[in-house]
Amino acid sequence: MSGPAVGVRLVWLLVAVLVSTVVGLVTFILRTRLGARAGEAALWAGSAFGGSMLVALGALAFVAG
Repeated sequence: MSGPAVGVRLVWLLVAVLVSTVVGLVTFILRTRLGARAGEAALWAGSAFGGSMLVALGALAFVAG
């Protein structure tokens, strides 16, 4: 067994990117609503995106083998 096919891996990668994007957008919206400037909120959103992408890719690597 060599794991899932390439097409399936790409679909899961797309899902991981989309979920991480939503996490980043929600973080940006929440930080701006709490009074942070747009630049600071963008830094928080980028960190949230990167962190959630790291967790998602780690989970995918663990599941796919």
